Amino acid sequence: MRDPFLKRIELLLRRFLIFLLGLFVRRQHQPSHTPDFNSSKILFIRQDRIGDVLISTPIFTSVKEHYPSAIIDVLLSENNHFVLQNDPLIRKCWIYQKRIGKVIALIRSIRKEKYDFAVDMMDNPSVTSTLLCLFFGARWNVGIAKDNNYIYDIRVPMLSRRDTHIIDRISQLLIPFHIDPNAEKLSLRYFTSPQSDEFAERFLSAHQLGSRPLIGINISAGGAVRFWGIENYCALLLFLSEQYPSLCPILLYQPSDIEKATSIALDDSKVILSPVTNTFDQFAAMIKRLSFLISPDTSAIHLASAFGIPSVVLYVQSDKSLRIWEPYGTKYEAVITDVDNLSTIPVADVQAAFKKLIERSRIKSLNT
Repeated sequence: MRDPFLKRIELLLRRFLIFLLGLFVRRQHQPSHTPDFNSSKILFIRQDRIGDVLISTPIFTSVKEHYPSAIIDVLLSENNHFVLQNDPLIRKCWIYQKRIGKVIALIRSIRKEKYDFAVDMMDNPSVTSTLLCLFFGARWNVGIAKDNNYIYDIRVPMLSRRDTHIIDRISQLLIPFHIDPNAEKLSLRYFTSPQSDEFAERFLSAHQLGSRPLIGINISAGGAVRFWGIENYCALLLFLSEQYPSLCPILLYQPSDIEKATSIALDDSKVILSPVTNTFDQFAAMIKRLSFLISPDTSAIHLASAFGIPSVVLYVQSDKSLRIWEPYGTKYEAVITDVDNLSTIPVADVQAAFKKLIERSRIKSLNT
């Protein structure tokens, strides 16, 4: 876990740099007429994390539904570029790499594309996206109103970060394209490859799980403070096997957590250890086969939303001024701790949340 003091210093330095850039940069180039959006080239900038890309997919869908001939490209990073690799709506995914030579080559290539719009999807001021918008040379820069306003030609309102879901916040970016976000059916989407679907089906077939309802228990979320604990997971699995014997639990994990997963699985002979998923797409293909998901990882939860899978989410929310990134458009139950340690969530709270989810899902056959 990062030192809180160093983190505060880093944030202050970023804000200062954004302030300094604002002294020299001021874009105010408003469109003099309504652009032909259907023939526009649009670059969305989303160079942060996996979950950020997933929650952005409703925006891509809405733009394409309204303007089928528009070209949509996305700037991603080395950490998340694979999320859109199978998405048919995206023409090209650029990859931002934090190396000066790569950045210069990227800027040159993107400037040659002569984009009509560069859309910064960040809802907090980012030095990286500010600089990228500055150098990419799009005709119009679009972004959410915040400290780096000066880099945008077109700004949209910043809705409350405490009261508004992140998807509803970034959906304001549809307004410059004459799309009413309140009238849109915003749904997450993810496309698995045929190879990953086959990978998942082979595993299910080998364990004769084709007809059983599956509940995924994902133990990985990145960082020690977001690991719930081996004993907690073992207790939860015991509860599930006693209360919902018709459900087949599958333990999901990142390859780096295989030792923890193996320890948990050895404690309960009824749980099935998922295969090692070497790609995000293979992991998504496993999620896609579930009937329910329990997870501390929002990327997995957003995948579940994309596939319409009900979920129980374990959250660390130490900053009450920020809303949790809860599932969007699907049934869910959230269990939250306000300290930076997920293991402080009692097993009984997760059990109660799953019971409630089952009741809300109206699947009586799963109860004993």
